[in-house]
Amino acid sequence: MVTLAARLLAVLAALALATTLRFYPFGHGWPGMLLAVLLPACLLWLWRQPAAWLFYLPCLLPVLDIAPWTGWFFIEETDLLLMQTVACSYARWPHRTVPLPASGAHHQTAQPAQPAQLSQPSQLAGRLVPAARVCLWLLTLAWLAAMLRGLLPLAWPATGESGWHNYLSSYLSPLNSLRLGKAWCWALLLLPLLRRDANPDNLRRLALPGLLCGLALVSLCALWERAVFPGLSNLSSDYRITAPFSAMHTGGAALDGYLALALPFAVLWLARAHSPWRMGAALVLLALALHAALVTFSRGLYAALVVAGAVALICLLRSQSAKRPSVRYLVPGLLLMAACVLLLTLVFGTAGYRGLAAALLLLSGAFLLSTQPLPWRLLPAGAVCAVALQLAFAILWPVQDGGPGILKAPYFLMMLSCLLLIGALWRAHVHGTSNSSARQSALCVAVMAWTTMACNTAWICWHWAGAGALPMAALVIVAAGALLAHAAMRQPLWRLGRTSVGTAGAAAMLCLLAIPVSASYYAGERLTSTAGDWQGRLRHWRQALSMFQGNSTGGASAANILFGMGVGTFPATYFWHNRLDETPARLNYAEENGERYLRLSSPAYRAGYGELLRLLQRVELEPDTPYTLSLSVRRHGALPVLQMRLCQRQLLYAQQCVGVPLRLSAATLPPSWQRYSVTLDSAWLGRGHGLLRAPVQLELAVSSGRQPALIDVDKLSLRDPDGRELLANGDFSAGHNYWFFSSDHHHLPWHIKNIWLHLLIESGLCSVLAMASLLVVAGRQLWRNVAVPARQAGATATLAALCGFLMVGVFDSLLDVPRLALLFYLMLLCTLQQYQLRPCTNRQVMPASSDIGKKKG
Repeated sequence: MVTLAARLLAVLAALALATTLRFYPFGHGWPGMLLAVLLPACLLWLWRQPAAWLFYLPCLLPVLDIAPWTGWFFIEETDLLLMQTVACSYARWPHRTVPLPASGAHHQTAQPAQPAQLSQPSQLAGRLVPAARVCLWLLTLAWLAAMLRGLLPLAWPATGESGWHNYLSSYLSPLNSLRLGKAWCWALLLLPLLRRDANPDNLRRLALPGLLCGLALVSLCALWERAVFPGLSNLSSDYRITAPFSAMHTGGAALDGYLALALPFAVLWLARAHSPWRMGAALVLLALALHAALVTFSRGLYAALVVAGAVALICLLRSQSAKRPSVRYLVPGLLLMAACVLLLTLVFGTAGYRGLAAALLLLSGAFLLSTQPLPWRLLPAGAVCAVALQLAFAILWPVQDGGPGILKAPYFLMMLSCLLLIGALWRAHVHGTSNSSARQSALCVAVMAWTTMACNTAWICWHWAGAGALPMAALVIVAAGALLAHAAMRQPLWRLGRTSVGTAGAAAMLCLLAIPVSASYYAGERLTSTAGDWQGRLRHWRQALSMFQGNSTGGASAANILFGMGVGTFPATYFWHNRLDETPARLNYAEENGERYLRLSSPAYRAGYGELLRLLQRVELEPDTPYTLSLSVRRHGALPVLQMRLCQRQLLYAQQCVGVPLRLSAATLPPSWQRYSVTLDSAWLGRGHGLLRAPVQLELAVSSGRQPALIDVDKLSLRDPDGRELLANGDFSAGHNYWFFSSDHHHLPWHIKNIWLHLLIESGLCSVLAMASLLVVAGRQLWRNVAVPARQAGATATLAALCGFLMVGVFDSLLDVPRLALLFYLMLLCTLQQYQLRPCTNRQVMPASSDIGKKKG
């Protein structure tokens, strides 16, 4: 019966995949072609290795998002991947993970195997914690009730095929319930696969690397977006990155929630790195992820990182491992780090980026030297020689004679001194712990190199900020010299090892990134506006609750309280029932005489002008080239104004725009179609090469003041001088295909902005209680695992990730982004698994000829 049900699920998933691919818009750009290659590659890997989905799902869930190209956001690319995964996995359901040898039990099992089981092949099989089963059943029932309340009554579209396009292109649609509810549905479908495949070994070998690869891709997307748009060093711009999360086209904190969920595992990888190369890679990944987190300028994410760090520290103190640091060493270490952060902040305030980098290098060099048995008798002579050598260089190589950048004397000599220090320490390391003359000489050279670094630090500060920066430079040199005294302590606070180097490297990168960001104009503006923004958020929550309670006479009904208004119904509820007399903009599709066209509705706000809803399509332009734009427009009344422009844009916040010189004719009665054609020059749009070329999008929006108004658009065309059409689906015959939309600044009509209020209003009190109970069970399970040395690191990272995610959820809904919600659910379900050895039948054991079997055998 179980096999038959699995086969039925596989058939249904395969039919759904085939139907979706039949209509999926693969054209118009490279992302569709990439998806067409990626899906078969994942299928082949999954067929060869049934547990492969544990890698590619955490890797691709955050980045496999090409909605800005395709226009599809109800059915996403990750849904195609999930359909394929479910179809393939359930089609081969008798296959199990590779059996363990019959000679003994696995060291990570939850319960010891019985003697009778040891005489036959066995495998790790997962089962849910008993309390979690009850919570899962309750949450599933509440989810199903809320889904039905949001979906029903589902009327068949009266306008035929255009009605279905409207259902699939607007958050006001009843099908938005399916869009948000699918995350929990996918989690339930993957739960049997989790129980089969997600044993501790597979989580370590597949899931963790997949999550780290996903984090690396997201961080690289954030780095690219910062480089292309505001600039890496431009921290005063109010530009907010979205990376690969197209769900942020109406605001939200999808990127913040993902980074809070994934960053702790980058720290986990750094803590587990056993080789210099892995440690270097972990530090690079951590630097990229921290940069992405800091340049979001999200106060909620900053708070989440603080909470995650506090949780990790508490778990570290709870750990019963023999290697845990005692409070006696931990407190001085934290105080020392705090003092260094304060000192570096003061240096940055006087000497800028260059002074901060020089001070960090000097302190890092002092940290490394402080772990070595320094030849104290030779230090004074070595220091004097180094100072004399530095003075000679300063006299013979004035700053004015240097080239640009690092070729100037202080920067070049600083770099040379760092290389000399590293080389000397490496040579001392080669000679081991012996007190040979070669080792002593190498350490003496290292001290001389560090002394020249100190001189160059002062020189860089003076060269960049003048004599006023010299007192701070002197303070840094004194503090770094005090660190050297650590080498003379009988009981040092730290030793040169994997843990100390990783911690120091992570702290240095955090300082290098966080201090400039925190001192920037925009970060200061965000922090000073916190109180006002908090009051605005409270007003929005009160309004959301009033709409929730006011949907029925006499307050909220019992059904509303228990099961909510329905999953995905908040945007429609806000549109029709908000108490601010606001009418957010909207777009839909209509038909006339067998032809489909676009209808744009302008927003209306009590205060007058409001945020526009912009229809977007990506186009490939060449700079300084004339293009011809033509379209048909029908204007309903004298108020609406059609705004069109070509802009550099990733998702939000257009830059470097070129306006379309379009003036509409006076409205007619009855409204009639008018054809327009204008020529415009692309100017600077399209400049740049390769990855540094900013994407360009065509934008359409309608404004009309305080009253909503309509404009119809059809037969939209953009052609280059050769007559080649650059727009896809310009006649809207395929509905929303290749067209996306964005609300750059006004985000409240689409989000409740709190994860618990989101659950209460859309899914009811039953969902809130079931989710809270599930989180309590998961937290208790993780807290117990923290006390087990073999599980302490993984449990700490997972608990910190979940707490950070929930902290971001205080300020945003998060669960209204299906991909992010699914990742959260999968992490939660993995936490609730327990594993024990079970005997394998012959049908459950994979063929001995498989590659995995060979690897294990």
